[in-house]
Amino acid sequence: MQGIINNFKQNTQNYKVLEHLKTGKPLTCLEAMQLGLTHNLRSRVADLKRAGYDIVSKKVQNGCSYYAEYILNI
Repeated sequence: MQGIINNFKQNTQNYKVLEHLKTGKPLTCLEAMQLGLTHNLRSRVADLKRAGYDIVSKKVQNGCSYYAEYILNI
Protein backbone atom coordinates (compact mmCIF):
# COMPACT_ATOMS: atom_id res chain seq x y z
CA MET A 1 0.00 0.00 0.00
CA GLN A 2 3.01 2.29 0.00
CA GLY A 3 2.97 5.14 -2.45
CA ILE A 4 -0.81 5.33 -2.71
CA ILE A 5 -2.29 8.77 -2.39
CA ASN A 6 -5.61 8.96 -0.62
CA ASN A 7 -7.45 11.19 -3.07
CA PHE A 8 -10.91 10.66 -1.61
CA LYS A 9 -12.63 13.60 0.02
CA GLN A 10 -13.65 13.23 3.65
CA ASN A 11 -17.19 12.09 4.34
CA THR A 12 -17.55 10.40 0.95
CA GLN A 13 -18.54 6.76 0.86
CA ASN A 14 -15.15 5.75 -0.56
CA TYR A 15 -13.36 7.59 2.24
CA LYS A 16 -15.54 6.05 4.95
CA VAL A 17 -15.12 2.51 3.60
CA LEU A 18 -11.36 2.99 3.29
CA GLU A 19 -11.07 4.30 6.84
CA HIS A 20 -12.98 1.29 8.14
CA LEU A 21 -10.80 -1.14 6.18
CA LYS A 22 -7.64 0.59 7.44
CA THR A 23 -8.56 -0.55 10.96
CA GLY A 24 -7.82 -4.12 9.82
CA LYS A 25 -11.38 -5.28 10.36
CA PRO A 26 -13.17 -7.09 7.52
CA LEU A 27 -16.29 -5.54 6.07
CA THR A 28 -19.42 -7.11 4.59
CA CYS A 29 -22.25 -5.48 2.64
CA LEU A 30 -24.62 -5.88 5.57
CA GLU A 31 -22.13 -4.31 8.01
CA ALA A 32 -21.49 -1.41 5.60
CA MET A 33 -25.22 -0.68 5.49
CA GLN A 34 -25.65 -1.01 9.26
CA LEU A 35 -22.71 1.35 9.88
CA GLY A 36 -24.08 3.87 7.38
CA LEU A 37 -21.02 3.63 5.15
CA THR A 38 -22.70 2.67 1.85
CA HIS A 39 -25.51 0.66 0.33
CA ASN A 40 -23.29 -0.50 -2.56
CA LEU A 41 -20.09 -1.87 -1.06
CA ARG A 42 -19.07 -3.76 -4.19
CA SER A 43 -18.88 -0.53 -6.17
CA ARG A 44 -16.96 1.29 -3.43
CA VAL A 45 -14.46 -1.59 -3.25
CA ALA A 46 -14.07 -1.43 -7.04
CA ASP A 47 -13.34 2.33 -6.76
CA LEU A 48 -10.72 1.68 -4.09
CA LYS A 49 -9.09 -1.08 -6.15
CA ARG A 50 -8.91 1.26 -9.18
CA ALA A 51 -7.20 3.79 -6.91
CA GLY A 52 -4.53 1.18 -6.17
CA TYR A 53 -5.59 -0.29 -2.84
CA ASP A 54 -5.07 -4.03 -2.40
CA ILE A 55 -8.45 -5.26 -1.21
CA VAL A 56 -9.25 -8.94 -1.26
CA SER A 57 -12.62 -10.59 -0.92
CA LYS A 58 -13.29 -13.79 0.92
CA LYS A 59 -16.40 -15.88 0.30
CA VAL A 60 -18.07 -16.79 3.59
CA GLN A 61 -20.83 -19.36 3.92
CA ASN A 62 -23.82 -18.68 6.14
CA GLY A 63 -26.09 -21.71 6.09
CA CYS A 64 -27.18 -22.17 2.49
CA SER A 65 -26.06 -18.73 1.30
CA TYR A 66 -22.73 -17.01 0.73
CA TYR A 67 -21.58 -13.44 1.20
CA ALA A 68 -18.37 -11.53 0.53
CA GLU A 69 -16.10 -10.19 3.23
CA TYR A 70 -13.61 -7.50 2.16
CA ILE A 71 -10.18 -7.00 3.74
CA LEU A 72 -7.47 -4.42 3.03
CA ASN A 73 -4.00 -5.91 2.65
CA ILE A 74 -1.55 -3.62 4.41
